[in-house]
Amino acid sequence: MKTVRQFALLGPIALLTLSAACTQMLGIQDAWVDPTLTAGSHSDHSSAGASSGTAGQSSGGTSGAGSVAGSSHNHSGGSVNKAGANSGGASAGSDGEMAGAAGADIGQPPTLCENYCDAVLKNCTGKYEQYRTRGQCLEVCKLLPPGTPSDGNTNSVECRLRQARFAEAEAFLYCKTSGPLGAGKCGSNCESYCSLMGSTCTASSTAGNVELSYFENTQACMSDCNAIPDDPTGPTQYSSSATVEPSSLVGNNVYCRTYHATAGIEQDAASEHCPHAMGGDPCIAQ
Repeated sequence: MKTVRQFALLGPIALLTLSAACTQMLGIQDAWVDPTLTAGSHSDHSSAGASSGTAGQSSGGTSGAGSVAGSSHNHSGGSVNKAGANSGGASAGSDGEMAGAAGADIGQPPTLCENYCDAVLKNCTGKYEQYRTRGQCLEVCKLLPPGTPSDGNTNSVECRLRQARFAEAEAFLYCKTSGPLGAGKCGSNCESYCSLMGSTCTASSTAGNVELSYFENTQACMSDCNAIPDDPTGPTQYSSSATVEPSSLVGNNVYCRTYHATAGIEQDAASEHCPHAMGGDPCIAQ
């Protein structure tokens, strides 16, 4: 019994001694708390990283927590990267939109008729007006020969364009040669008039009219036009303005006939205007 009691007393002492020896052999240190650290502080990421590393050496579970924290930090970085990518995409989109807008501003160059009408409408106004509207000018222009830039004394658009540009300085002199009539500079008046009549007043466009509404051919038109007597009370040059006196709207002259020919072209109403353009009322002697 005495021996058993001795073993009972020596058992706990032996266990403590063995525990201390194991601790020394394994190098395990007692846990302790650094008083300089405060709960919830995240300002020093390097200290937090070091603590996580130390904790990772001490405990596998703590190391896992450190990995989660690291993953969260990396995820934040990924968000930043995504934001950067989105910003770059938005910038690229903006650049593309700007490039598209710039491309939209670059249209087709103006046509010969557009250049001509811009010039004649700008420089020939008031009593020197040659066309009532831009639409009328463009429609008449389509029926005139285009010509070449070197044209002189030729019934062409190019010849009229040059005269229209000269009219900016001297409208009284150049507007009459830049309109639908050539006034002897861009073809004769009768030549210009008959070229429009041949395209506008035809058997098909005036079908159903009782009155004479078209010429059989260009020669018939030229013969009729050249036979028109002088009109001492009529205008001396063409104007599409109905308020100018004497007016091109009435009278037995080529100006009145051209006025109604161009009206029929603009309004696509040959059957209505061609009888006037042929010399019917109001293009008769007053």
